[in-house]
Amino acid sequence: MRISTTMQFTSSLKYIQNANSKVDENAQKYNTGEKFQTAGEDPSGMASKVKYEGAISAYTQFNKDGGLANNTLSEEETALESMWSALSSIHSRLIQCVDGSNDQNSLDALAAEIEQMRDHLYNLMNTQNTEGEYIFSGARSDVPTFSLTSDGHYTCQADGSVREVLVAPGVTVQVSDSGLDIFENCRKSNSMTVAGTPAVTAAVISNYGDFDDLYENYYSSSIGPTVNNHLRVEVLADGTFSLVKDRLDATGAVTGTDVIETGEIDKMNSTINVKGMEFYLPSSNYVGNIDVELNAPKTDNILNVLTNLANDIQNESLSKTEKTARIAAGQKDVQIAMNRYDSYRGQIGARQNTIQTVMTSNTSLSDIKTESKANVSEMDAFEAASNLVQSQNQLTVSRQIYSMLQKQSLFDYI
Repeated sequence: MRISTTMQFTSSLKYIQNANSKVDENAQKYNTGEKFQTAGEDPSGMASKVKYEGAISAYTQFNKDGGLANNTLSEEETALESMWSALSSIHSRLIQCVDGSNDQNSLDALAAEIEQMRDHLYNLMNTQNTEGEYIFSGARSDVPTFSLTSDGHYTCQADGSVREVLVAPGVTVQVSDSGLDIFENCRKSNSMTVAGTPAVTAAVISNYGDFDDLYENYYSSSIGPTVNNHLRVEVLADGTFSLVKDRLDATGAVTGTDVIETGEIDKMNSTINVKGMEFYLPSSNYVGNIDVELNAPKTDNILNVLTNLANDIQNESLSKTEKTARIAAGQKDVQIAMNRYDSYRGQIGARQNTIQTVMTSNTSLSDIKTESKANVSEMDAFEAASNLVQSQNQLTVSRQIYSMLQKQSLFDYI
């Protein structure tokens, strides 16, 4: 093969072009910090990079959703805390009035305060978030949780659904609670129906602690001939009484009697006090049977409870005994509602703790994915700088050689 001057120039020029391309490539890697820009440069590396970028984006979105969920739960927790505080205030005032020593003017003032607190609770139950959604309405977030009918009755319009948010792969957290569960289905105080033979003057629950224990032990929600929620107070001529319950067989026939408690009539006040129940007798010489039916549990929202309580307090046709008993029942209803709201506050706090824990885990996992992505696709800064300097030196040498060749000719060798 013949070697010509043109071939020397062409070969040298090619070296310069290759060196210049190498400088451009290394300069790009140095400036971007990336080992490759296209899948053609490193198919496996690009596939890994895309996978890690997807995981990092997912964890970023999870944390964003978790933050929004935490804010939503904070709004709900704040509303429930305000409700609890309002009910606590009412509860304290009812304790002051349950002894029956207040005159009607004091009771009227209490009724007015109860009505104001009820209106405050009504507004809190219809709390809206920044987007105008009713936070306790479930899926029907565009509808107020409670509405007031023309007859003064408060009706729950929420459904029983809740919303959940995905805060990590396979981890969902409930971020809302339905007012139907929190408020509407709140259990009221236990109650009884009394009929005496001969009739008694009045029958009230004077101590809910003792009565609730009795109710817990002897009430059954089952259905059938063997179910007996009926108690009886048998009062004898000697002034003693026995609280009993009949035993039933499979057909409902009485097979025996269990004595729950015995005692004596309070002759001075003509009353019987047993298991939190107080019976006012027409005479201290009362003899007969007092039938007590343990009523099935009832539920209602606290708004209606407070409305009825305020009406009872202002009702001057009720006797002092009846009014005191209804105030005591209202006190118990308020306490039950407070406990229920506090329970939901605890659940919300637990969810918030879960979100915080998951978000911390998401951040750690995202950092690990970021580091793995960097190992696959990012250049070491010192290596990139070294490669760039090396390629620049190669370009310089190529240019020097090309310059020397320009000054030479094959005729120099002849």
